[in-house]
Amino acid sequence: MCSGYDLELADGWILALGEMISSRQGRTVVIHATITSCPRPELNGQTVVLKWSWASPSRTFEADIIASARRLAEEDCPKMLLHLPEIYCSQRCDGLLLPCKCKEILHEHSEDRILRVIIQKELKPIQKLEHPDMLAEAFKAIFECYRWLYEKAHIMHRDISVGNLMFYEVDGQVYGVLNDFDHALRLGKKSESTSKQRTGTKPFMAKDLLVDEPPEHLYRHDLESFLYVLVFLTCKIENSPLEKWAELSINDLYDKKTTAILERPFPSCKNGFTGFDLWILNMRKMFRKGFTARNDHADEVKLAQITNTKPPAFNDTTLDDEVTFDKFAAAMGAFK
Repeated sequence: MCSGYDLELADGWILALGEMISSRQGRTVVIHATITSCPRPELNGQTVVLKWSWASPSRTFEADIIASARRLAEEDCPKMLLHLPEIYCSQRCDGLLLPCKCKEILHEHSEDRILRVIIQKELKPIQKLEHPDMLAEAFKAIFECYRWLYEKAHIMHRDISVGNLMFYEVDGQVYGVLNDFDHALRLGKKSESTSKQRTGTKPFMAKDLLVDEPPEHLYRHDLESFLYVLVFLTCKIENSPLEKWAELSINDLYDKKTTAILERPFPSCKNGFTGFDLWILNMRKMFRKGFTARNDHADEVKLAQITNTKPPAFNDTTLDDEVTFDKFAAAMGAFK
């Protein structure tokens, strides 16, 4: 569709467009491209990823969130630069609104959308890591990056999915990268989008978000998404109930995930990846204890109402300290 065309941007950037990588309802398009001219001569001829999106003007530009994280990493933890996307160029066309005809096609009647463009370093999808040790290393690094973003940069990603975990290699060394900050949110701010769509990719969403009126997105929801990603990367999905997760309604998927966490275990790992069975069992046990604690607390609240006493406190952010960064890391063993 785009291959064979040239795209000319501001400031002397010209790119030869290649094959499309993905398209989200025409609203966000990601394609391969080759830089034919730009203000940075060392990049000429390099294959990159070009992303353009029609975004809500109220939403912070993805490139700005990544840039702020990289600036902090330079001062606080330079190794995190290895695990964050590297953006070569970002441009916003704040004066260019989505045409009304396009808004009708995309069912966008509630708000204007403006064009934003990002050119970034090309990465590989994490599914291409066929060696279990390399996958484990990349997965741990991406989790560690997520934790640093949350605790130090005060940024919550909110869309942990197989498609957003990437990697690159340098001299045989694998570096996991947390990609796509379209739905990322700076902590302390409410959602910057006026869209009522829930945040995340359905097969990997935390089960608590699979309701008609989703609650506030918490970091434990992203940790739950990490678990589902690991399952889809390492387990025998074919001919299992998980094979249909993407097709289910949110209500049915909620039931399936509740069963997977509380009752029926996930499928066993594929040949060569059986070492991840222990990770998945540990993570599943952590979430099961958390959800059980929440159910027990609900009973305590009812009992307090009956006896006219004060109910005990409950920390929903961590399911009463059962789901935390430390416990998730422990489920994978100590970092090297």
